[in-house]
Amino acid sequence: MMAKRVALVTGASTGIGRSVAEALARNGYVAFAGMRDPDGKNRAARDEMAGSAAAGVPIEAVELDVTDDASVVAAVATVVEKAGQIDVLLNNAGNSLAGLTECSSVEQLRRLFETHVFGTQRVCRAALPHMRRRRTGVLAFTSSMGGRIVLPNAVHYSAAKAAMEMIAEGYKHELASFGIDVVILEPGLVQTKIFDNIWLNDDEARAAEYGALGGLALTGVEMAKAMTGPDPAELAGVLLELLKMPHGQRPLRTTFGMDAAAVGPVNVAADEATRALRAMYGG
Repeated sequence: MMAKRVALVTGASTGIGRSVAEALARNGYVAFAGMRDPDGKNRAARDEMAGSAAAGVPIEAVELDVTDDASVVAAVATVVEKAGQIDVLLNNAGNSLAGLTECSSVEQLRRLFETHVFGTQRVCRAALPHMRRRRTGVLAFTSSMGGRIVLPNAVHYSAAKAAMEMIAEGYKHELASFGIDVVILEPGLVQTKIFDNIWLNDDEARAAEYGALGGLALTGVEMAKAMTGPDPAELAGVLLELLKMPHGQRPLRTTFGMDAAAVGPVNVAADEATRALRAMYGG
């Protein structure tokens, strides 16, 4: 019998990350669900996964805070010690920020980038040596349609996702010779708790100077909460289909949802420009 493949998913206590981890565990993978504070805030999620494991579903919660070097190194070491390998890594941990561009402090922006950009790089640097040595695997990223086009009242969130996507694209070209594919998921609106936990810009005095424009972020968040989007389990299914594809044939970017379809032409144009630049400058 072929040994099960091993997946590590960050930000897997709820939402997309949890749905992906559970779907992987039910479809031929040993899944490690990375989450912060599994003994406290996310204890219920940890216990539910332990119950699934007891019922024969190979899933396990692992403490992983992408903003902490030691936590990331320890989590990857735990996965490798228990399972011997990492075949799929999904960088999914995220947070969100809404508001006017001027009205978020540098510190607030730093917190956002700490998760989406620096945290992603931490996890990749910890896991990729194991994947490169085996010369196989899939490195995946949960982005957003906002990583390709600016979302209204969420410029900083779009900037963080865009930065993450550029890092991912760099990895695609640099890891190809190691047998590692890179895939980026670009969903639109998905039914998660992201809008319940979203931050608003922290400089309220500046926002007030913008008048009615300063209140649009909160209005937009409330509208988004009322909208209906696909279940995250559907996005998990999209990733599963990508993983079934042969090495080298997986597309770099995959959009998800009717609203995200608007990003398609942007991706096509960017791919053509990238090919032209690489033909011109090499690499």
